[in-house]
Amino acid sequence: MQHCMAINFTNKQILLLTSTNLTCNPRCLKEVKLLVDLGAKVTVVAFNLHNWSDSHEAAINKDLPTVQFHYLESTRKDLIPWLMASLMEKSARRLFQLFPNNIFFTAMAVSKRSWYLLRWCKRSKLKPDLIIAHNPAAFYPAYSFAMQRTIPFAIDLEDYHPGESIKSSIKSAVTSLMAKLLPLAGYVSYASPLIMEFSKKIAADIGKSDMVINNFFAAKDFDDASTIPEGKIKLVWFSQNIDFGRGLEEILEVVALFSQSIELTLIGNPKEKFCKQYLQNKDGIKIIPSMHLSALHKAMANYDVGLAIEPGKDINNTIALSNKILTYFQAGLYILASDTPAQKKFLEAHPNHGIATSLSKYELSNTIKALLQSKNQIRSERDKRFKNAAVYNWENESKPLVAKWQEMIT
Repeated sequence: MQHCMAINFTNKQILLLTSTNLTCNPRCLKEVKLLVDLGAKVTVVAFNLHNWSDSHEAAINKDLPTVQFHYLESTRKDLIPWLMASLMEKSARRLFQLFPNNIFFTAMAVSKRSWYLLRWCKRSKLKPDLIIAHNPAAFYPAYSFAMQRTIPFAIDLEDYHPGESIKSSIKSAVTSLMAKLLPLAGYVSYASPLIMEFSKKIAADIGKSDMVINNFFAAKDFDDASTIPEGKIKLVWFSQNIDFGRGLEEILEVVALFSQSIELTLIGNPKEKFCKQYLQNKDGIKIIPSMHLSALHKAMANYDVGLAIEPGKDINNTIALSNKILTYFQAGLYILASDTPAQKKFLEAHPNHGIATSLSKYELSNTIKALLQSKNQIRSERDKRFKNAAVYNWENESKPLVAKWQEMIT
């Protein structure tokens, strides 16, 4: 990687805290890999999720033998801590209403995982040079640990959390936590321009060291676009789960009308109820189980059009740039995107890479008809799209991040 030549992070200790795991937080994983490449000693504190991601997480651990991983148990399996964390969360949600300026109650009201991370930090003998927090439950533990050890901390905002579909009491706690902690962080990185714009409305006095770091992936992850699919136009969609509320309901209804001309592949963990209702006995639809990220990126070479279908279910969903749209973009696929503000803005900046549409049956049908008419052009221009997108990758996107880390640890 280009960064390694000029910058030496040897013997620098970096601690990353996340309230999920690296499989479910690919942005955190990219930072971990980047820090390892730079020669840093990396420690990650994450959670055992006991779900489909476990096998992927084991593979990540194997791939990163130099990283110190600590997985916390936040289920009833570890009963006493679970009871304590649950009680703390419940009490804090009441106390936060009474004492809205108390940062500890605010943090504990956000998620019981804050309590687990804070407990780990209090017990740890680690003296890192920098702490990076991913997800709101990690913000206060990172801040608290940083104050205790007089070291810098940073926050990454992959999503605009107050705009997510969460209970209003948690929403107000998250908003308050961001207002209190974002201005105190050494920097805040945002996963889209609109996430930064909205966050600054909450915490007005941030901005000096803030940066948009789009979620692009490593250039080497993608195969060149020289092999062109044949036959029916091949559409692809992926997510952690194939389930309700992801825009699939709308697209599947329309795709069924064109099953003679379209092949749609869904990649993810199929949820039984959804599959029974929407996918049983449907022609032209393939399901592939959830894949390791590198395999997923290589697989994109087999398709023509990537579906970046966001239902706009909440504010965050309309202003975030999903991993989907950036994956299709880097792979050189033509993008069929729903017209959320973030996706429209992205395609306005890259007009030859795709089209944004509403999810109404009428407009979706017309858009798919247009795609079918342009099939040959979509295929012939694929290599051009791939080469256009080549400058947009994690290697280039992460340069300001590395410069900021260098500044903070020296």
